[in-house]
Amino acid sequence: MKEIRRQIKEKEFHKVYLLTGDESYLILQAKELLTHALVAEGDEMNYAVFEESKIDLQQLRELAMTFPLFAEKRVLVLDRTGILKTGKDTLIDIFQTLPETTCMIICEPEIDKRSKAYKWIKKNGYVGEFLKKDQTEKVLMRWVAALLGREKKQIRESDVRFFLERVGDDMFQIKNETDKLISYVGERPEITREDIEAITSGEVQNKIFDLVAAIAEGNKRQALAYYDDLILLKEPPMRILFLIVRQYRILLLIANMRGLHKPDKDIAQAAGIPVFAIRKNAAQLRGYTMSSLEHCIASCMQIEEEVKTGRIGDQIGLETLIVGLSERIGI
Repeated sequence: MKEIRRQIKEKEFHKVYLLTGDESYLILQAKELLTHALVAEGDEMNYAVFEESKIDLQQLRELAMTFPLFAEKRVLVLDRTGILKTGKDTLIDIFQTLPETTCMIICEPEIDKRSKAYKWIKKNGYVGEFLKKDQTEKVLMRWVAALLGREKKQIRESDVRFFLERVGDDMFQIKNETDKLISYVGERPEITREDIEAITSGEVQNKIFDLVAAIAEGNKRQALAYYDDLILLKEPPMRILFLIVRQYRILLLIANMRGLHKPDKDIAQAAGIPVFAIRKNAAQLRGYTMSSLEHCIASCMQIEEEVKTGRIGDQIGLETLIVGLSERIGI
């Protein structure tokens, strides 16, 4: 992103941009930065977007070769069209004959780096790769602090970390929750942990985490209260069961891999959670043994079977499971 900002500042634009990777928020930001720099807002004559659709390469060539009207640049955005997978030689020919007045921005989450088209763009254009694994806890913490700082809001570093633990590592979600946080505190300059708890308390995954923690403590009343909260959030009982099982499996995986002295980065990748979430989940392990985790998963599977075969209703089945696990967790 820094390089794209530099190109915009210096007005050193490439004819072809490829924005790729699994961090869709940053791809969107890069695309918007480029389009706003290249064409005026509302200039539909010099701006065309192709989204998730088949592209006629002849039509694309004609558009690409058309000079802009009353502007310096014509911008063509190809968003998740899969164009790099087809018509490779024709596409490269289009790239090679682009006039200086045309800029093509290709957004593809997944690409084949062995393809001729990719190699051509890498050599002659610009490839921006945006990956979730690069958005570490430190990077995300700086970003949240910057978002809040623009609105003249202050927050402690420990509370930024707590905020991320509550909302996860999805950048769209982080941005939305940050905006909610800013609106919630109003004119007040300082953001507290209580503010964070107030606006993120409805998050489903947090409730699941808290429910599993309450079971570990043998606190069936609190565990059932979290279950009721999830029902109020319109979560179906069987989805709640799925998420409970997922949480237990994450804990079991962390316990196993830490026992093998695997680094948190590898554990996070295997568990499908952010690296910074490992610490929070590992802390929850203190309430469980390996055998109790295996027992919890087996009990969940048994309830699932009973619900599917009609021997028990889904809601009463989940309540029975939660009470049973809370009472027997010490085994």
